[in-house]
Amino acid sequence: MNTLLSSAPPQEGLNSFPSEHIHAPQTCFAVDWETYLSETALDFFISNGYLLLDDVFSQLDLMALQTESGFIDYREATLTYGQRISHIRGDKIRWIDKNSPSGMAYLQAIDDLAHFFNRYLFAGIRHCEAHYACYPSGFGYQWHTDNPQGRDERVISAVFYLNDEWQKSDGGALEMIDKHGHSHEVLPKANRLIIFDSNLRHQVQIAHRQRYSIATWMRRDNPVPFVAD
Repeated sequence: MNTLLSSAPPQEGLNSFPSEHIHAPQTCFAVDWETYLSETALDFFISNGYLLLDDVFSQLDLMALQTESGFIDYREATLTYGQRISHIRGDKIRWIDKNSPSGMAYLQAIDDLAHFFNRYLFAGIRHCEAHYACYPSGFGYQWHTDNPQGRDERVISAVFYLNDEWQKSDGGALEMIDKHGHSHEVLPKANRLIIFDSNLRHQVQIAHRQRYSIATWMRRDNPVPFVAD
């Protein structure tokens, strides 16, 4: 099993893209994806089905998201068919809407990323959605894909992480299987964005401290009227 840590040297078999492409411009929720994502990075994503990006936003933007995530009303998440089964999925969520101004600014940056993917990968993305997620200590999310069986509305998934000073011993890593069948672990470190094909199998390992993130989807269907949880 490979552990994906951007600060570590490239590991054999990871086909890692150059480290100079892992730092985004430090402006207010604005990322120049044209500059940030090189042709090498796009080739890596196409081949492997995922891309790991660090230092995506400025520290002020990160702090705004961290603050907002700590002062919202979370609801218990359910599975696709509406059941709450905590041993399968233990997170609590809050969908990002007009009442989440920092979250909406984040979502605009993701929308810009979706336009980038449409332009260069012909992804066919029509809209994006996201929710804050909180995993209490002792909970995770078992193996799944982001498209339920027989559906394919979600094209690209992404998770943005909010916890400072996260250590491997804190658990809560995202474990995923890439397009070649290789398993990887991604630590949920603050200001890190993992982007992946929505059909890749993945799980959230049991967290040993409270874990905050933003789960994000770029979708090919038309948006429907939003109803908050």
